[in-house]
Amino acid sequence: MFVRAQFDYDPQKDDLIPCKEAGLAFSTGDVIQVINKDDGNWWQGRVQGNARGSAGLLPSPELQEWRAASAAQVAPAEAPSCSPFGKKKKCKDKYLAKHSAIFDRLDVVSYEEVVRLPAFKRKTLVLIGASGVGRSHIKNALLAQNPERFAYPAPPLTTEPPCSPATMGASHPLSVTDPRDCSTGL
Repeated sequence: MFVRAQFDYDPQKDDLIPCKEAGLAFSTGDVIQVINKDDGNWWQGRVQGNARGSAGLLPSPELQEWRAASAAQVAPAEAPSCSPFGKKKKCKDKYLAKHSAIFDRLDVVSYEEVVRLPAFKRKTLVLIGASGVGRSHIKNALLAQNPERFAYPAPPLTTEPPCSPATMGASHPLSVTDPRDCSTGL
């Protein structure tokens, strides 16, 4: 399994890691190959593209969520006074803006699962623009100047005989699953 880190991690600054020397340092955006997820708090993995390539411990998403939740817990502050003179009358709002920041910090995304894909031989170029800005002119110029490098996308081909909509069924034009049904009209 491969994941992309969404936070920076330095095991030397972590007080919860069982062994600082066994920790795996990584930065936001690094792709990590997870080798073992048996422990609920600590995973084993290695950073891809690292020259050393050695495996180490990294915090699990559950541990990172626990860290964020415990960091967000602050000592209960005294309720703000509604009186301009600071008397004992306390203002009890159901919603305070300072509490929304706490909830934002609790929504922690620590890792994003990614998949290793082989390199594609062909790349896709998409031209996006408003109507009338010259997309077709740019496309035609690219095709004329470099026909060995650029081409139109190939339409999907099929070996099945075409069916008329009457034989395929009126409810859904793609409801035929067996090409023999085309000829019998079933």
